[in-house]
Amino acid sequence: MQKKKKSKNVKKKMSGDGNYLELRRWMYTHKDANGRVTKEYLEGLETFMHQADSTPLAQESGKMFCPCRKCNNSKLATRENVWKHLINRGFMPNYYIWFQHGEGYNYENEASSSNSNFQNEPVDHLHNQHRYYQEEQMVDNYDRVHDMVADAFVAHDDDEVEEPNIDAKKFYEMLDAANQPLYSGCREGLSKLSLAARMMSIKTDHNLPESCMNAWTDLFKEYLPEDNVSADSYYEIQKLVYSLGLPSEMIDVCIDNCMLYWGDDEKLEECRFCKKPRFKPQGRGRNRVPYQRMWYLPITDRLKRLYQSEETAGKMRWHAEHTQTDGEMTHPSDARAWKHFNKIYPQFASNSRNVYMGLCTDGFSPFGMSGRQYSLWPVFMTPYNLPPDTCMQREFLFLTILIPGPNHPKRSLDVFLQPLIKELKDLWSTGVRTYDCSTKTNFTMRAMLLWTISDFPAYGMLSGWTTHGRLSCPYCNGTTDAFQLKNGRKTSWFDCHRRFLPINHLYRRNRKLFRQKRVVRDTPPPYLTGEQIEQQIDYYGAQETVRCGGNWHVPGNMSDYYGVQHNWHKKSIFWELPYWKDLLLRHNLDVMHIEKNFFENIMNTILNVPGKTKDNQKSRLDLPDICSRPELHIKSNGQVPVPVFRSSSEQKSVLFNWVASAVKFPDGYVSNLSRCVEKGQKFSGMKSHDCHVFMQRLVPFAFAELLPTKVHEALAGNILLLTLINFLIYFSKICTNNLLNCFWNIQSHWSIFQGLEHSHS
Repeated sequence: MQKKKKSKNVKKKMSGDGNYLELRRWMYTHKDANGRVTKEYLEGLETFMHQADSTPLAQESGKMFCPCRKCNNSKLATRENVWKHLINRGFMPNYYIWFQHGEGYNYENEASSSNSNFQNEPVDHLHNQHRYYQEEQMVDNYDRVHDMVADAFVAHDDDEVEEPNIDAKKFYEMLDAANQPLYSGCREGLSKLSLAARMMSIKTDHNLPESCMNAWTDLFKEYLPEDNVSADSYYEIQKLVYSLGLPSEMIDVCIDNCMLYWGDDEKLEECRFCKKPRFKPQGRGRNRVPYQRMWYLPITDRLKRLYQSEETAGKMRWHAEHTQTDGEMTHPSDARAWKHFNKIYPQFASNSRNVYMGLCTDGFSPFGMSGRQYSLWPVFMTPYNLPPDTCMQREFLFLTILIPGPNHPKRSLDVFLQPLIKELKDLWSTGVRTYDCSTKTNFTMRAMLLWTISDFPAYGMLSGWTTHGRLSCPYCNGTTDAFQLKNGRKTSWFDCHRRFLPINHLYRRNRKLFRQKRVVRDTPPPYLTGEQIEQQIDYYGAQETVRCGGNWHVPGNMSDYYGVQHNWHKKSIFWELPYWKDLLLRHNLDVMHIEKNFFENIMNTILNVPGKTKDNQKSRLDLPDICSRPELHIKSNGQVPVPVFRSSSEQKSVLFNWVASAVKFPDGYVSNLSRCVEKGQKFSGMKSHDCHVFMQRLVPFAFAELLPTKVHEALAGNILLLTLINFLIYFSKICTNNLLNCFWNIQSHWSIFQGLEHSHS
């Protein structure tokens, strides 16, 4: 009863006239309707700063906790920085009691003055904490004000909070200096740094010259208030952005991609392999210009920024803290490859702040399809610690390497990956000291590369296994069942997948739906561990690109068994990573590339696009030797039967008119598909996402009235026979946000689809 009575008295005092809520209402009347700081707020802020200056912490160290909306009493800052933060951002919510700045609530004495609820004398931090814990026993547990104060003292115990390390402290100080208001009373968020970043973005987007940027800086300086701190020139903008501490390196490259002039070779004047000069011939007194350069953007500082930002620091532990549903995969951390690595390296996995990354690369032409031939290859790194909806956002796709053109790097890709591999080895072995602002602690951050992602040609460039020819499948290795078409002169992998089915599966004995008169009794090829693969590479004598030069990997330099027993043209640079041999899955294929290729082949065949269709005369000539499809064989008089899956001219006109005029999607969902209809004959200029949307949203009903029912069902996926699954459902499942583990019997699905396809044709 005594406790409840005491609580009621406390609450009565808090709600009385002249209480602290009314006295400090000024704290949350930060700015007026015009966005300018109010006079009342400035006067009250002077009172607060006087109180904060009187605390022992401020007098001894010259610093105090910053109670602004962003720092939230979790960071120590100088008096000047606290003043700037409170001017720009205002106070954190509900900070009526300045408990971190020498003030405590007095429950014992009730005075008539307006300041009777506060102790104005500075008190010792530990004494304050002890007194609050005692009062907690006397006040009702549901007293929100008291709970807020007690929780705050526990959360910011001096024994748990660490000072940022030197690098982090330097970064925060630089950021505070750059984030000073653009001018007095400006809207929150407008700072010298934000203006500089915006101007750099505009310059890049519109390719503005430096003289134009200087004109803009002069204009801002002239029209903004006199006390503005905007940059005086474009050069000053560059210095400000560069001070963020995200370095970039330009590294000279041999004109033939043989080597980098980097590390021990930094001072060489000519290539060690081809002996070609490094620099272009120049007149006297001019700066020497190399024939070719690459750009490298280190990832260490960017990973440290993820922990120095309040927006992402806590999310970097999501991969270890989220709850996984059995049998489902919503994030790479749910995959068997991730768990396998954690099992092999438990010490790395024990610290959830260590970073797991993926690498992806692909080439593109910056001048489009109609411009001059130019191949530019960016290499991206992605941290997988973040939640699924965050790690795939653009700002977390770190551009790490930019490989120049105009020539395709081909098998010399490892030459350009050297700086990245060195940095990855350092991050694995020694790590880097990093400040985590979510826990207010310093720790040693380590990082590892979990896998690569690419299309199939780039797969060969990254892995070292040539992905064309009869042995192009890296998992079948030298035991493939691929064969060469007699008339088509191409390698075919038709009916190579039945060996992956269960040994008693009925399709293994089927002699009609697949290759005629063929029963499959072979077992799948053995799974090779990383150590076995590395031993195989060394056995066949595949060389490292860095040691033999980027242009050494040509057929003439390969071993006698190349293309016969193996397809290793090089030993990939990734084998230098100490953990690479222990990974369960080293290289991944990008499903969007595969889906685009699949879509184009299917549509070109259905629409009978000349030069693009797979149903051509050569394939018809090869058909009698492979499949039992007499209705598709060329007649003795030379007549070529029309297949049931081919669209007529009228059907194609209906389809193209429908896509061009009737198909509508929300803005930003997909490209304007009407522009992809070329002369009513074919689709062209479709991006990977356009093909994905067309397959998932239009194909299920686009051919419902244009093609025979069985063909449409095979395309659209309207029928499922037991575990049968067609290609559309396959891609639909593989592109979902939530994957079922039971779905991942890929080889079985492809074998079944082949049988389904032929049964409908």
